[in-house]
Amino acid sequence: MATSMKDGIGSYISGNTEDASKQIAAEINKSNGKFLELVENLGDHLTNSDTVTRGRATQLFGDVLQLLPVSFLTADQIELIASFLLSKLSDHHSVQPHALYSLAVLTRHCSSLPKGLPEQICRTVFREVQNQTMSHTDRRATYMIIQNLLGSAFKALEQMGGDFVIGFIQQMDSEKDPRNLIICFNCAQFICSNMNLGLFAEEMFEVLGCYFPIDFFPPANDPHGITKEELILALRKCFAASSEVSQFCVPLLLEKMTSDLQAARLDAFLTLIDCCPVYGRQGLLEFLGSITSSIKREVLMNLSPDLVKAAKDAIVAVYSAVDPPNDINDDLITSTLVDLYQDIGKYLETTDLKKCCLAYSLLQSVASACPTVLCIVVPLVLPTLINHCSKETQPSEQHAFLKELKGFLEVFLHHQSNEYVVQVYKIHATSLFTLYESLLNKENNDLQYEAMCALTLLTSSDLEPSLEKCGMFLDYLVKKSVTVYDHNLRNQLLSSLRTVVTKNPSLGAKAAESLMQIIKTTSSQLAVVALVNVVTGEESFIIVNKFLLTIISQDLTFDSVTHVINCVHALSELLTLLAADKSCMSLVVNETALPLLRIAVSVTLHWTEDTRDQCAAFMSCFRDIFKVIGCSLEQSGVTTLWNKLQKLFLEADIHSIGLPGDFKTMEPFKPGSPWQQTRLTAVLEGLLVAGDIQAMREKHEAVFEAVFLLAVECEDEYSHLSACRCLAAMLNKAPIGSSIHWLLEPIVERLRSVISSQGSLDKKIRAVTLWVWLTKALECRGHSTTGILSSHLISLLGEPELGAIVAQRVGLIVEEVDDIFTARLKGNITPLYKQRFFTLNLLSLLDGYHKAQSKEIKQNYLVALSQITSNLPLQVMKPHFSKLVPLLLLCLDQSGNSSHNQTLTTLCSAVINAPDVIVPSVDSLIGRLLELTKSDSAMKTRMAALKCLENLTCLPSYTVVPHQAQVVQHLASSLDDKKRLVRKQAVETRSAWILLEQVK
Repeated sequence: MATSMKDGIGSYISGNTEDASKQIAAEINKSNGKFLELVENLGDHLTNSDTVTRGRATQLFGDVLQLLPVSFLTADQIELIASFLLSKLSDHHSVQPHALYSLAVLTRHCSSLPKGLPEQICRTVFREVQNQTMSHTDRRATYMIIQNLLGSAFKALEQMGGDFVIGFIQQMDSEKDPRNLIICFNCAQFICSNMNLGLFAEEMFEVLGCYFPIDFFPPANDPHGITKEELILALRKCFAASSEVSQFCVPLLLEKMTSDLQAARLDAFLTLIDCCPVYGRQGLLEFLGSITSSIKREVLMNLSPDLVKAAKDAIVAVYSAVDPPNDINDDLITSTLVDLYQDIGKYLETTDLKKCCLAYSLLQSVASACPTVLCIVVPLVLPTLINHCSKETQPSEQHAFLKELKGFLEVFLHHQSNEYVVQVYKIHATSLFTLYESLLNKENNDLQYEAMCALTLLTSSDLEPSLEKCGMFLDYLVKKSVTVYDHNLRNQLLSSLRTVVTKNPSLGAKAAESLMQIIKTTSSQLAVVALVNVVTGEESFIIVNKFLLTIISQDLTFDSVTHVINCVHALSELLTLLAADKSCMSLVVNETALPLLRIAVSVTLHWTEDTRDQCAAFMSCFRDIFKVIGCSLEQSGVTTLWNKLQKLFLEADIHSIGLPGDFKTMEPFKPGSPWQQTRLTAVLEGLLVAGDIQAMREKHEAVFEAVFLLAVECEDEYSHLSACRCLAAMLNKAPIGSSIHWLLEPIVERLRSVISSQGSLDKKIRAVTLWVWLTKALECRGHSTTGILSSHLISLLGEPELGAIVAQRVGLIVEEVDDIFTARLKGNITPLYKQRFFTLNLLSLLDGYHKAQSKEIKQNYLVALSQITSNLPLQVMKPHFSKLVPLLLLCLDQSGNSSHNQTLTTLCSAVINAPDVIVPSVDSLIGRLLELTKSDSAMKTRMAALKCLENLTCLPSYTVVPHQAQVVQHLASSLDDKKRLVRKQAVETRSAWILLEQVK
């Protein structure tokens, strides 16, 4: 072993550093810890007259030690090696860096040093090492030693007291390397936070303060990754580490607040914000006037939004820190604030709106700092501001003042638990309410909006206990709810209604009664929506739910179906709002779902051929509310509702939902039943799409079979699509295992049989539609059978009879839908299912196109490609653009192609992201795009073609400049297009082509 170690040492000394140190470390590991043998074998090298040899031998300790396990050395070995390395610090100056390096490794690697050793290391380093004379790498070793000891032996260093502090200061002094400064700042922060600086507080600040503000800019190719922001934050933490440096730091920050450099002022404000909680009242009070003056100047100059925000945040931090204990009045704070108000008082009366609002915003920031300051500032400011809001005649200026006043209200709310703040508020409450009530009657929507927001804040807070004022405001909101149409104002009105009623539940019943009376007399949709927003609990839910159900059941004449649908939507919104209220949700099955189901069944007797469209809208609305019910109910509620539904649909058991025995027989699952009955499947769809499938086990297979027959056989398009979606939801949510195969395999074979039969075309089309929905359901969940379904679907594109239908509908598989197969609706969704479908089927689509014999079949493949690609993320198509673009261009050549919009969208992406693929075909593309801009194309197609033409100007000059004159001339006619949006796009596109040569 000795021979092997000697060979390794010789190799290391000769320059083979990395391999030799690994070899030596391995040998020491094998010898069960005989590290001292390394020392013995290094003897001649450590005493060699050549300083280079001595230095390398000294560094070998560090290189080997860092390759050994942590705590490998014993305490005696650590002490021996440390003593040796410390002695080397007084050796030749070229040996010293190697000793520092090994000491840094030793202090990092050995977390538990013998007693007295940390102090010995520090004192020796401070005495022997002149850090400023060394290279930045060697200086880093010194800082690493200090950092390691602070982490592992802080108690020992703390006992050194001022000796350690001044020693660190001397080592750090004049450091300039950014990497070293990060270490120094971290050490300084730790020292300031955890040690008493005592007499050396000023020296510590001076060695740190010279770096403020940081003006370091890393080179572009900096391999170390040190940023200016890192240095700024590290230095800021040093300043905010101890209150002992406050008397030196605050004057420096005040000086920088008047700097000509905006960056320096910003840094000063941000640093002050961090320092305030640490410096506290004692460290800041003597500088309060100067700080306030500097911040006032910065805010009123308004040179930068970031600077203004930082300055206002700083003044909040300062006054929060100097807040006297126990709300005791402080003469210095009072006099400073009065002086501030007097200084900026002239701006509060100026005609310069911007300066005036800045002054108010500054005072608002000051007032927000603490209750003491609020009670001083607000009585000075609020009367003037209220007067401005009352007397200003220009709506825009009045709106600006109202926003400032709202800020003061928010300050009141922030400190509403303080009794003195409440007293100040009560002094101004009457004038505030008078102002806002007058604004509610203004015609300007912005003024009404601000007044509504403010009164909502007041009436929903603890500041305003008066039920009378809350009731007056609520009465206003109720009356206004049937007349306001502006989107923003209406949203705020509804929010205010809900907020006020939630805060004052006793007022909710009266508001609900008023709104219900309005609905009875006017059938106002606005009042219906407002009614939903005054429901806050079980009692009001029962009343409003019953009222809406009464309207839905009694008012269903076909002239009022729109009003009924609006009421169903409102009921759906009500259930959504109360989804988290378990007491209300426990009532939904019996009080909402079953009554709705009875209504849906009863109304089937009244639909006629003339009201097919109204029936579709009505049933879609019911489907949507049953989705909400399915999402909101717990599993037991879903099970109860499912059992009722399956009995109704499978057994025609109308008694299960509470209908009388003499009601006409219902057979909604029978394909030959009247369409009025089969459309009830929409209700079942709502529950299946949104509910927990595990709660719907009773007769699940029988329902699946019945819905399958309905989807294939039913001639009513609405019922057919609803049945398709039911089946898709059941398959998508089916539990993992054999059950899904048991459901799927029989119907796949039956669908194949229908599609390949000689039966009616309509039945085949229904089978294809169902196949597409089943494929989407399984693709979304990533099931193993999707390959079989999708490949058969692609093969159908080659069928003369069904190919065109498949081409139009295959895009549904990758289309984004939010009403089925989503996480919110408990669907099974796997990531990247669109990408998987496209990747697995692209080759089949391309092969099918190239092998197709007729023009019609080729067209099917082109349309399918266009439908699929229009719904895919760009990054999925990008690798395949070279294959796709030529075919997409052919899509544009097909006149009357309904997929032009999708094709143009994809081509626009290709022009921007894969121009090399477009360049070879640019001549034919420009010609076809110009044709599509003509007025005989659809408006969206014309706009998409114009947008694509605009994107073409990004291509290399030599490809597009030859077409410039032709395009500019042709687009002149588009400037007179009958549609405004087309004309707007035409102007942008033509301008881009006119400026083509200048831009290039």
